[in-house]
Amino acid sequence: MARIEFAWELGGNLGHVSVMLPMARALMQRGHGVRLLLREHDAGADLPASQGVRREGAPIWVGPTPYPNPVNFGQLLLNFGYGTHSQLAQLVDAWRERLAGADLVIGNVAPAAHLAARTLGVPSLEISQGFHAPPPGFPTPALREWEAAPMQAMVAADKQALEAINTVLQARAAAPVRTLGELYSGRLLLLTYPELDIYARSEPATYLGIVPTGEGGGTPPWPRGSGPRVFAYLQSSYPGMERLARALCALDVPTLAFFRGLGATDRARLGSESVLITSSPMSVAQMLPQADLVICHASHQMTAQALLAGKPLLLLPTQVEQMLNARRVERIGAGIGVTPYTDRSDFDTPLAILVENQDYVGQARAFAARYARLRDPIEQIVGRCESTLTEGR
Repeated sequence: MARIEFAWELGGNLGHVSVMLPMARALMQRGHGVRLLLREHDAGADLPASQGVRREGAPIWVGPTPYPNPVNFGQLLLNFGYGTHSQLAQLVDAWRERLAGADLVIGNVAPAAHLAARTLGVPSLEISQGFHAPPPGFPTPALREWEAAPMQAMVAADKQALEAINTVLQARAAAPVRTLGELYSGRLLLLTYPELDIYARSEPATYLGIVPTGEGGGTPPWPRGSGPRVFAYLQSSYPGMERLARALCALDVPTLAFFRGLGATDRARLGSESVLITSSPMSVAQMLPQADLVICHASHQMTAQALLAGKPLLLLPTQVEQMLNARRVERIGAGIGVTPYTDRSDFDTPLAILVENQDYVGQARAFAARYARLRDPIEQIVGRCESTLTEGR
């Protein structure tokens, strides 16, 4: 039996834990000892799959954020303690304490855990949707691809982060890296599809597809009415929520919507006979096949789930990673994205287009057909973990 540590260092929300849990349970069933080291200790604790899985808080950097809108992965790292070797040394040493004695480390956006594993001689794998795992070129690619790439700033950020990383590695008798993306070379398993990968990768990449996850168990009946069924899964903090709700009511087709954090009074006020706003999360796996159109914030998991179900999307991104996801869906013609945080966002027009234009349905179904026979990613991940453990002995 091996001791396997799951590590989550950067990012937020439930997606990291919901992806790690099925892997952790599969490895536990194979007789391995598993622990989750989590940036948010209580994230996903109420999920059924969490029962019996050990969890602890992960070491994280808490400090100033010099780049609120990072232009590439280098600047993103500078926001999380990678700006100087003294800061990074503290973070890596804290991870070294947690990972000492481990047989394998599985990171889900945990670069410092990979650095610690490198210094300890412990094999590590990165299981990621790709946003935080750039290819090994220099500098790492621009994230805000809709703007002119600030090459000088990107080069400077990568150089600063690399200097800190290599100083820490060399002080602990570990080999340096030439680029930030090299940290993941040979150890990256991509939980995405080529069409949704935000990076153009020149080296061979292993695309496994998404890990099935579940949130919520509600299966409410669809409101009465004719026309395509709309399934919406959103945050109540979205700036355009009320305008979107009015547009959905005006569309007057059967709609089930969940706005996380929305109170009972607002649910009643914003709904209608055709729009039911639920009080608790719905079962995405059970409701998606019944829907004709999906509205979400372009999180990778929900976006991919909708495409695998052959459903076109109205995407309402709220941050850079979601913007990049939305742009890739638009490129394959399976949905429309609405620019975030604009007071004049028009929801009526894209809703009408998606309801009336069957080309979007066709492209979503084509995506689903391409990956209908993709092997179970959990099975492949477990196999890769066990082969890595064997090679490490």
